[in-house]
Amino acid sequence: MFSKLSTKLALRKAGLPSNTLSSFSITNLDNGDKKSINPKSGKNNELPATWADTFSNMTSEVNVPKSWKSWGNPAPAIVGVAPAPMVGTKAPSTGKLIFPMGDGRACVLVFLRCCGCAFAEKTFIELRRLANKHQNLHFIAISHNTKEATDKWVQQIGGAWSVQVVIDEDREIYASWGLGVSTTWHLLNPWTEIARQKLGKQEGIWGREVDPSGNRWVVGGSWATDENGTIKWGGASKSADEIPDLVEACKSVGVL
Repeated sequence: MFSKLSTKLALRKAGLPSNTLSSFSITNLDNGDKKSINPKSGKNNELPATWADTFSNMTSEVNVPKSWKSWGNPAPAIVGVAPAPMVGTKAPSTGKLIFPMGDGRACVLVFLRCCGCAFAEKTFIELRRLANKHQNLHFIAISHNTKEATDKWVQQIGGAWSVQVVIDEDREIYASWGLGVSTTWHLLNPWTEIARQKLGKQEGIWGREVDPSGNRWVVGGSWATDENGTIKWGGASKSADEIPDLVEACKSVGVL
């Protein structure tokens, strides 16, 4: 069972009152029927494993504002989640993204947590800055949101410029690179909330509405590969607020 602090943070992020996790009645937006919901019970009255399970149980039979839907359990990826690739190993390839790059250039790639995440926005802006500076490298951002939602978000934050955006709705690429669904602590620990407040106050990046096609529980990550498709730097994010040092990623493939 997760801590009371994590629960309060989760509710705050979702825009829910602090007493939401007690039994209550909620009105179905389709037909006006009220349903009593006890989030402590899942199937066969079993306790949910994560806050995502809790939220999914709470809203499984009612319509909720679309901004809440990104808090539910994501659908599983179409392939099993592999171990995250390590430095010195070959980069995983899928039908959507093949390594090494066909033109022999090295690559810096970022897997976005979700479009709308403040930390993803900060990371994308830095990726774009470096892409404009280092035209001899590939810079790729991978999104599990729909193309429409991703394009809208990218335009809101200033456009892609020299960054190649790859859409991976079924999370095949994510899973191949070891990126699955996070724990409650990964997303809702107090340090992540402190980092979110700091990013907003110091840089004006507060995040945006998360489209229902995206999910906050998906783990992000970033890697750099050389011209032979060998991983030189990177790994899965250790927490939701992690912002990778993409300058170091460039240095790892010989670009200063």
